[in-house]
Amino acid sequence: MDTFIRRHLRWNLAVNIIEGAFFWIGSAFYSFQTVLPLFVSKLTDNPYALGWLATVGNSGWLLPQLFTAQWVKRTPVKRDIVIKVGFFSERLPVLVLALIAWFVVPRSPRMALWLTLFTATWLAYGSGLIAIAWQSMVAKVIPQEMRGRFLGTASALGMAGGALAASLVTYILNTYAFPGNFARSFALGALAGFLSWFFLSLTREPPDPVPDEEATSPLWREIPRVLRRDPHFTRYLIARMFIVAGNMGTGFLAVYAVERWHLSDGHAGVFNGVSMGAQFIAYLLLGTLADKRGHTLVLKIGALSTAVSFLVAAITPIPLLVYVAFAGLGTALAAYIVSGMMIVPEFAPQEELPLYFGLSSTLPGVISMLSPMLAATVTKLWGYRAMFALSATLAFIAALLFHTWVTDPRRLGRTTGELSR
Repeated sequence: MDTFIRRHLRWNLAVNIIEGAFFWIGSAFYSFQTVLPLFVSKLTDNPYALGWLATVGNSGWLLPQLFTAQWVKRTPVKRDIVIKVGFFSERLPVLVLALIAWFVVPRSPRMALWLTLFTATWLAYGSGLIAIAWQSMVAKVIPQEMRGRFLGTASALGMAGGALAASLVTYILNTYAFPGNFARSFALGALAGFLSWFFLSLTREPPDPVPDEEATSPLWREIPRVLRRDPHFTRYLIARMFIVAGNMGTGFLAVYAVERWHLSDGHAGVFNGVSMGAQFIAYLLLGTLADKRGHTLVLKIGALSTAVSFLVAAITPIPLLVYVAFAGLGTALAAYIVSGMMIVPEFAPQEELPLYFGLSSTLPGVISMLSPMLAATVTKLWGYRAMFALSATLAFIAALLFHTWVTDPRRLGRTTGELSR
């Protein structure tokens, strides 16, 4: 196994870095944070429609993973799930969005709204459906000492391309009439997604041994067993939940800045550019740092960046410092993407990797589904500043837990399955 992985390493690095770049570029054309909400706002002024987008956007990647762990564990080649299932669950829905915008909106906006919300849910949860298979595949074909740089490089290229794509989105939405402008944007997102899928299909992955069906315990028995047996992983999960809770104010920051200082709507694009620029730099730096010093340090940096960002947002008297907050949130997002996924294989035995990935995503996913409603409630009762202060406090607790309570798995002498045999 180790010989196969080393022999095909350069190939797998190349095709997966290109795949990741196209994925991030494509997502800029249908972003759950900007493009899809704007499209839905053209179809209805009901705030619950936008709330539904936020809920599925936050939880779709995370929640399904635990329930697919056993399925992935029994599949020898994880790429088969990512390619065969992922085409229909993650790539096709973006094309459907383009068709809805082009053909359904002119005839029945109400029907288009319901179809859009359904398709957005399909897309979000479809991504989560194949998430464990993708993460397990990457953990298998990319050696532990290179995963941070791999994910950082792929994401940095994606951010660079995503910034250009965001500029193209702005041009398309301003140049063409509704709904053709959104149809074009979604179509370009689908094209980039299909290119991403093609390069992903070129991954060379060796098969795992098929586990004995009789030796596979029911999922409900596996969860408490893992949590009891691995207290270090349990501590990581608790700290990760505080990270997710601490990010509950992210979707409110741009609205707060525009309302408080009477900024133009165009500033939302500037805020997005600052965040993506910070992510680009952070991906390059934090990926290398994670490989050299461990993922726990990177997650602590991410939590501190979140805490400082929301603290600045809560107390700043001038709009200029809001850009600092967005840069901090971009840095934090890069930290969570680089190390939030790649720390899990360092905790898990290879044969239990799907279960560990599922636990690390689904349990925080419950928090990610509920926290936007908590943020909205606090904002309604006490205002934006109180909500930002609460977010900063939760993120700081997460950083403190990672510093004092969570042990980096490398200090435990753990390495991931195949490459440690």
